[in-house]
Amino acid sequence: MSFNLRFAVFFALLACSCHTQTAVQQPQTAKNQPPASGAGGLVPYQMQDPGLILYKPADWTVTPQHTATDLHIVVSEPGGASRVEADFADNRKMNLNSLTLLASFTRQMKQNHPDLNLSETMACKDPAISCAVTTIAYAASGVPMKGRYFFHADNVQAVGRGYQAPAAQFDGKRPLLLDVLTNIHLVPAGAQAAAAKPPLNVQFTQRSASDGSWRLSLPSDWAVTGAQGKVLAGSPDGGSGFLFTSFTIFPPRYMGIQLPPQAIVSAYQPPQQSIGVIWQKFNNRQIHIIASKADPQTAGYCTVQLRKRCEAADVQLSWVSPKGVACTGSFKVLNGVPSVTGEWFSIVAGIWGPSNNMDQYLPVLDQVARSFSINDQYAQEYIQEGMQNLRALQAQTQQAINGLYSAIDDSRRAAEARSDSRERSVDAFSDYMLGNSYWISDVEGGKVYATDPWGTEDTQTQQRLEGAPYDYINFTGQNPNYPSEQMREVTSYDLNHLQ
Repeated sequence: MSFNLRFAVFFALLACSCHTQTAVQQPQTAKNQPPASGAGGLVPYQMQDPGLILYKPADWTVTPQHTATDLHIVVSEPGGASRVEADFADNRKMNLNSLTLLASFTRQMKQNHPDLNLSETMACKDPAISCAVTTIAYAASGVPMKGRYFFHADNVQAVGRGYQAPAAQFDGKRPLLLDVLTNIHLVPAGAQAAAAKPPLNVQFTQRSASDGSWRLSLPSDWAVTGAQGKVLAGSPDGGSGFLFTSFTIFPPRYMGIQLPPQAIVSAYQPPQQSIGVIWQKFNNRQIHIIASKADPQTAGYCTVQLRKRCEAADVQLSWVSPKGVACTGSFKVLNGVPSVTGEWFSIVAGIWGPSNNMDQYLPVLDQVARSFSINDQYAQEYIQEGMQNLRALQAQTQQAINGLYSAIDDSRRAAEARSDSRERSVDAFSDYMLGNSYWISDVEGGKVYATDPWGTEDTQTQQRLEGAPYDYINFTGQNPNYPSEQMREVTSYDLNHLQ
């Protein structure tokens, strides 16, 4: 990855001369129809009391156990070696947090598996410690096992979820286990029929920009446009999609020039308001800002690099598309304050789906977002962060479940994204903006070399090599002591979790 290309992808989005109105036209006609059966051969399983619906392979077994305040579900393959688990408990009196749940889970596991080992354990940093995640390893009848577990607690419900499989099969079975886990839903009594919507069975195709600046995997009927690191992709009815692009916005009186009809005209607005201005320009209506949260860290990066003040926020909103589809979306919005001539820019990155059918579309949006690949790593991370925000939004806006089930089943991927993906994306973005990179030498037993804007340092001996070709801009990973070795590049996040 070249330094110039990495910076070109980011700052091309900020260039005032870069107009993207033609790249955000709504995709054309034709209505998506969900298939009649579940994806990948999954079949529905329903339980009336308490209300539950999930999707599983036909030959897998569901074992529910429940009391007045607790529901535990195990979905297992024949023989039980690979399985998915979910536990829901009333938290209105217990006031548990995610670390309490994790500790209880660990104690129970160690009763049967004293060799239990935890790794990659992290927790949310909010005051309530609302989420935690860990990887487990142990041996069952001499067979090494591996699993991943997620914990979430709020003032209504405490939830633990996870999946495990023989370690040798874990990576191969993980996609199926996640599909089963994602599609476990608690529903109010009598609402099972309304909730019984199978995951979509979508055919994906590889698409790329005309200039080769990005690649992604899309449903075959989606429209896509964009270049220079910017992209808009969406379903035929405009009801689902994602984008990563920039907009130049002009002041109402712009140097006495008559602006073209497609230009966006507005006085400066902060992110939570500017996205409404942009959405209206493209004939969306009934735009409602559901929630917004300032992101001073991203704004600070922008300010340092551009030497002008920026504002950034995570914004969740709903709207009705020009084709009449009610949509819900989550976006990272970064605005640069006006120049001396009054124009300003807005970068918008995120995803959206149909408001009344989000459960079905989340796996599709997840696959699209994760497939997005350009030569700028932070862009990919922020698209995935948009997925995190949309999952959180889904959990916040769906109908509450009465009694024990008054809180919606919080997706396992939301917990993972809040604790792991966000930390990874922030660290990668920090490395990128500060001009740091880290390289591991396998020849030297895992020694780490660190680059910065001035040179490369051996972190064990503190020996430094200054100037090109050892600075961050030019260093390509050739081991200074063993030139035949091409070292592995890692982020600071990866480095911290290797130690």
